[in-house]
Amino acid sequence: MDTVFTILCGLLLLTALVTSHEFGHFIVGKACGIKINEFSIGFGPKLISRVSKKDGIRYSVRLLPLGGYVAFLGEDDADDDPNAFCNVPVWKRALTTFAGPFFNILVTVLISIGVLAFYGDYTPVIQEATIGMPAYEAGIEAGDRIVGVDGQKIDFITEFSLAFMRNENESVALSVERDGEILDFDIPFAIDENGDKKIGILYMQERHRFGFFESIPLSFKWMGILTEEMYTTLGDLFFRGEGIENFAGPVGSATIIGAAVRSSFETVLRLLTMLSLNLAVMNLLPFPALDGGRLVLLLIEKIRGKALPKEKEAIINLVGLVVLFGFMIFLTYKDIVRLF
Repeated sequence: MDTVFTILCGLLLLTALVTSHEFGHFIVGKACGIKINEFSIGFGPKLISRVSKKDGIRYSVRLLPLGGYVAFLGEDDADDDPNAFCNVPVWKRALTTFAGPFFNILVTVLISIGVLAFYGDYTPVIQEATIGMPAYEAGIEAGDRIVGVDGQKIDFITEFSLAFMRNENESVALSVERDGEILDFDIPFAIDENGDKKIGILYMQERHRFGFFESIPLSFKWMGILTEEMYTTLGDLFFRGEGIENFAGPVGSATIIGAAVRSSFETVLRLLTMLSLNLAVMNLLPFPALDGGRLVLLLIEKIRGKALPKEKEAIINLVGLVVLFGFMIFLTYKDIVRLF
């Protein structure tokens, strides 16, 4: 019963994220004058459905909380209506297509601002500098809060580890805050028996809160860090065949969100920022059936001066859908195996 509740909570929150994505398509498409047949939350049989007398659009809530969709007239088939998706100018179609991922990015930024302003984030604080190791010899002390690595300001704990991973020098420049004063150290690396670079520190995570206005630019910085990690993970999968364990299907994502719901509200919000951004990043990939793939086709249309024949576009999107659907089935199978 607990597992069912967990998955259901996760699916509802995932549906909210997908709905925000589809709402982006909807609101911008409507502003561009594109005719819309239906806007639906969920899939499957209708629970609630009505046609608005004002705009003629059917608004629906359906049984299966697996996302949602917006159905534009002429999106997949040719239509004579001048306001059909296929007949409006390329720039309107491109703007409408990009609006979905953009709204996910907007949701990510808004949630991130709230999280950083209310909860803050964690920064690395020295717990111990090992006697005889480079950090100790340089003068690093317990209680020092690390605020910079190699000239890069450290606002988040994630940046600290990333900065060390990127360092290819024989030393690292650390800036620490001690008793309200900023101190700079240039610390040479020691090489251990495994060939790994060490400076000899143990650190702990200490919560650091930010002001509201400080949180606004930091939310974009946080989003940039997450985006870099996502593209690194995708690169490892596509070019090295590694990291498939870092991916989850709908069941896995719902389970993770459901577990977060049982943990804390902060955990839920942090997870939603990652999932919302992930939805934007994945949809912007130049792959058939995704928003990024549609943007590529629109670019080709703009360059050629005419659209690809609907039959060819349908085949391209069908191939993309088959690949994506197969990948989702594989991930869902992995998710279910993990559960049991």
